[in-house]
Amino acid sequence: MNCLNNLDRISYPAELVMDLTKLYTCKGKDFYYEDVLKSNLAGIIKVTIEKDTFYAAKLLNLNITENRVRLIIKKNANPKTKDETILANLKTVFSLVQEKGNDIELTSNEFLHLAKNIFGNAETIDFAYEIKKERVNLLEEKKRVSKRNALDSELMQYSKLLAKRRVEPTQLITNLFIDLLHLNVYTNHNEFLALLIFYCLLFRERFNVFKYVSFFQVYFENKDQFETAIISASYNWEQGFSQTAPLNQLLIKKLLECYQQVDNSVSDFTFDKKIRKIDNVEATILKLGEVFTKEQIKNAHPQFSDSTINRALANLKEQNKIRSNGTGRSATWIRLVPEEMMGSKMKQMTLFEIMMDTKED
Repeated sequence: MNCLNNLDRISYPAELVMDLTKLYTCKGKDFYYEDVLKSNLAGIIKVTIEKDTFYAAKLLNLNITENRVRLIIKKNANPKTKDETILANLKTVFSLVQEKGNDIELTSNEFLHLAKNIFGNAETIDFAYEIKKERVNLLEEKKRVSKRNALDSELMQYSKLLAKRRVEPTQLITNLFIDLLHLNVYTNHNEFLALLIFYCLLFRERFNVFKYVSFFQVYFENKDQFETAIISASYNWEQGFSQTAPLNQLLIKKLLECYQQVDNSVSDFTFDKKIRKIDNVEATILKLGEVFTKEQIKNAHPQFSDSTINRALANLKEQNKIRSNGTGRSATWIRLVPEEMMGSKMKQMTLFEIMMDTKED
């Protein structure tokens, strides 16, 4: 626990405090994002899981052809090799984290369970052991000790610090991550499993931006920056003087970029919905005959405001597709073009309706 036991040396420069203020302002929008995107949320999360699976496979250097990757991730094809089994298992685990990640238990058993779910039926994975020397009377004996104890101690210390609310959570998560990278608690895949725990803890602390943006894609595409920050944080780790600030600052920077990406997408989505409202009005006019009234449109779309209907009418009038006849409440509208000419609308794609391309950009 070289990092978690030495958090009192961490300082918060003004720039970092400002970034944290921005981060938690963005984090406070999670309920808004979920509400706006609720009709498409399942599809969005599905794409995020597929991307997480794809980029995690790259981090693990799984030897699978692009076609097989696509079939397993998108079509749930049955795996045929050890690496394909791991790929399919990754998708299952990421689906589980997306569903229950906010309530994940901080226990060594929980994380071993996730590790076995990924690698267990492809290769053996368990807690590693270390040899410790113990003095018994005047003699010194060697004892084989499971590293489960080290992980339990680390998670217990993390929980205590989290409960005291004296250290900002991203700082705690960053320092725990560095400790895990050095403790090597598993028999294999320690770097990846430390990253998996890192991801799970961000989810547990309600950084739900990773419902919409792939964590493993962000890490993979910025791997050089993360590795540089990890190397920096590893200096003097054994002495308890690890410099984790650069890694924490990088994490906060990437979280802010992810939130900005979601914010932009939500803006596009709400704009897209407005465009589709006008399309709906146009489709309604097709069904109303050559002469119609605004009241008929309102009856067909009681959920639309007057301003939306007026914008739709003004838009069609500008295109010379309709014209007004009279003024006031008795006014009618006349369609000037045949039905087939009214249907020249641009097809609107649902936001995030993206199929992941397994080829690198």
